[in-house]
Amino acid sequence: MTQPKLTDQCFDIRYEQGVHAAEFTQDAPEDLCEYVNSYLSKVSKYRNMTPERPYATYSLYQPPLATAAGKRSLLMRLRRKYERVRIPATVTVGTTKHCQCVCQHCSADYHMASFRPQLPLKTLLAGVQEAVELGVTNIILVGGEPLLHKGVFDLIAGIDSDKANVVMFSNGELLTPANCRKLKDAGLFGLYVSLDDVDGTKHNAARARPGLFAKACQGVRNANEAGLVAGISSYLTHEKLVAGDFESMMELGRELGAREITFFDAIAVGRNDDNNKQHTFLTSQDRLDIDRLTRLYRKRPEYPALSPQSVLTSAEGSGFCFAANTQFYLSATGEVTPCDFTPLTAGRYPDQSIAELWRLLTDNDIYRKRSAVCRMQDPEFRNQTINRIPINAERPYPIASLLAQD
Repeated sequence: MTQPKLTDQCFDIRYEQGVHAAEFTQDAPEDLCEYVNSYLSKVSKYRNMTPERPYATYSLYQPPLATAAGKRSLLMRLRRKYERVRIPATVTVGTTKHCQCVCQHCSADYHMASFRPQLPLKTLLAGVQEAVELGVTNIILVGGEPLLHKGVFDLIAGIDSDKANVVMFSNGELLTPANCRKLKDAGLFGLYVSLDDVDGTKHNAARARPGLFAKACQGVRNANEAGLVAGISSYLTHEKLVAGDFESMMELGRELGAREITFFDAIAVGRNDDNNKQHTFLTSQDRLDIDRLTRLYRKRPEYPALSPQSVLTSAEGSGFCFAANTQFYLSATGEVTPCDFTPLTAGRYPDQSIAELWRLLTDNDIYRKRSAVCRMQDPEFRNQTINRIPINAERPYPIASLLAQD
């Protein structure tokens, strides 16, 4: 296969009348042209979440292709394929350890309980900028609750929107009209509001925060009115799926005007680990049912777009585990981990550069090869890694220490 030299001058992307097309601005190998055109033809069949805009948005997890950040994301995709380089597409950023909620299923519990101080805003921003220079094109701000960080607007504004898209996960309590306008002005593209149940009483109880449900629902509306692309984040267990939570959340999303709903799998980590788990995790049949429902709702344009984790990172899905492959997590205290669900660390920023930490994260016997399924839901992976973390050890636990046990 031809190994072309790829730069942002190789091609441009047009979007007209619902179709993407590429213009190659220099001689390019035929196989590369065919791949790009095939890829654009495929994605143009997806549902456009922003038909009122001059570009198509298929998910908040990817920059719109007909934007500068979207073009850069495709360039990095081509570099992964043709140059065989390990480039991260996404960095999930723990902006703060603070949160108003005490969620039963919180995966970030051990990060928020860390004795280490939070990174200063200047250092956190520098880490994100280093990630962008490494190749990242999608930045996801999480917490805690990002809006509890007084510098979150400056953090967003400090990211070059021509290089990377910025989205946020929020519990919704602070998504007032004024804050939504400030987020939009700072450069935030969109956000997911976390909703665990369509029953407000259950949602508030699960998060130990009275009155949160109503504020979260209004937060979705406020974000849309401010010009942000607003979605909903929820999660699925066996019990929730059987109870019809998938269908009822889709109805709520339609009523609120959400553009996308993302469903995470409940994972044994944080407050929901093997010792304290509140739920039965998804079965193979559950995942087949999720896939069936996803196909059904994607054909119904009156409902939000859908991005369920199970469809992407399970044996019944069509993707792979993104952790330490196309994404990593930078915690509020500087820990660099494979993803925000994985209690393993390559080291701490700024003790080492993001580029060096990415190398340490990916160039080891645990993460060197791509996994077809979410590792944190793979019993074999957990037995080889997570279950070997000493009981009283601080988490996230160093990958190097784990490898030294072998």
